[in-house]
Amino acid sequence: MIKNLLVLVVVSLLFSCGNVTPKHKYTVIYEFENLDKITDNEKLGTVEVLNKRLDQFASNYDVILNNKQQIQINLSTNLELEAVNDIVTNSGKLEFWGCFKASDIGPFFTIMMDLIKAEDDTSIKSFETLSGPISGGVLSLASTDVELFEKTFQNKEILALLPPDMKRAKFIFGQPVDGRVDLYVVKTPPNGLAFVNETHITDARQTYTQTNRPSISMEMNKKGAERWERMTGIAYQQQSQIAMALNDIVYSVPTASSGVIKGGKTEISGNFTLQEAQDLALIFGSHKRIPKLKFVNSSAINDEQ
Repeated sequence: MIKNLLVLVVVSLLFSCGNVTPKHKYTVIYEFENLDKITDNEKLGTVEVLNKRLDQFASNYDVILNNKQQIQINLSTNLELEAVNDIVTNSGKLEFWGCFKASDIGPFFTIMMDLIKAEDDTSIKSFETLSGPISGGVLSLASTDVELFEKTFQNKEILALLPPDMKRAKFIFGQPVDGRVDLYVVKTPPNGLAFVNETHITDARQTYTQTNRPSISMEMNKKGAERWERMTGIAYQQQSQIAMALNDIVYSVPTASSGVIKGGKTEISGNFTLQEAQDLALIFGSHKRIPKLKFVNSSAINDEQ
């Protein structure tokens, strides 16, 4: 079992209308960002994915690509419009990355801070919050310093300080908690792609652990199972973490504490609520990421009209 160490904060969704009459009936229009770069296959794939998602929390729904090349959704649901938007516009970019340990990269940050302090630029010197308390990542910094951190890492002199085995490292952040965010330094292969991603997931569902805590059980295809076995084997051997990122934000950092996971069947448990576990299972189950969508407008459907 992989144990989730981070509280997952996502919008709470109602997944089953059951026999209760839906409260809302909407027609909602979304448009693709960068439409000129979206292929016809990507547009059709988006319709397919959204149908799969809507099946979990809506009834009497349909998703169409209208003549303006927009996504039009007609649905009946108990969800408020804001919640519908959150789930529809989620790109579903799911990635699993092997993590460097804080001890691996600690010396680099020490040297980096010495270099920053030596600079005359007072705005760079304000980056003292980098040395804040470490929680789930390799370090913690103030949410207000994220932009400054990213700007700092555009400095070639600082990037040159990275050890040889970290030259391709990727820096990603977790969810803000109490005004701070954790930084994760993850390992990337030469092609820059996550070794395991949403395309390897064949099934995901909300389940419960033996202690009756909400969890997510997922299954992978053959390639995903082989890669997951390799990833968890390395994590177990090195006692390191695996960062689970959704849309480039880390939501959990599990460890393979019980050993290598074979066969592609995995349960992720943690401190999230039932609704949160259901939300995550929904995104896992999409199997495919979609292009970025932007809300355009909505209108209520009146049965009396």
